[in-house]
Amino acid sequence: MVILFAGCPYSSSVPVDEGTVKVADGLAGQWISTADTGLANPTYFVITKDDKFHVTAKKKEFSSTDSTYAETIYHLTFSDVDGETFMNAMEDQGTTYSLFKFKYDEKSGEITTSEVTDYIKEVFSTSKELKAFIAKNKSNSYFYTNTSDTYIRK
Repeated sequence: MVILFAGCPYSSSVPVDEGTVKVADGLAGQWISTADTGLANPTYFVITKDDKFHVTAKKKEFSSTDSTYAETIYHLTFSDVDGETFMNAMEDQGTTYSLFKFKYDEKSGEITTSEVTDYIKEVFSTSKELKAFIAKNKSNSYFYTNTSDTYIRK
C-alpha cells in the first residue's frame, strides 16, 4: 500500500471523493513491501481502521543514526472510480492528497499499489472534476508511474 508513501505520485488539493469504498477489516495490521522482506530493519506500515471509510497508516522507517524507527502518519480513504479503487493519502497535518490505484486481495493477503503519475498538469478544484478525469484516463498506461508495489503482512 505503501509506495504510497515512498515516491512522488500526483498530488491534489481535493480527494477523488470523500471515501466511497468500505474498508475491509482484514486491512488492519502490519504490512511490509515484498521487496523489503529480507532486510534486517525494513520500512513497514501499521494500519488501523478509524471507521468504515477511514484508515490511519503509520509508516515506520528505521534510522541507522539512532537505531530507532521514525513514524510518519497518513490518513487514507478509498474511492471507487468505475469499478476500480483509488487511494487518497494525506500526511498528518498535510494539505494535499497523493493518489494511488489500490487493490487489496483478501484471499492472497496482498496489497498492490500503483502511483498516479506526477506528470499530470491539470489542477482540479472539485472532487467531481478529478474523478471524471481519472475515469477518462485510468486505463492508459502513462497514467501511472512505472512503480507498482506489493505488500504482505509483516
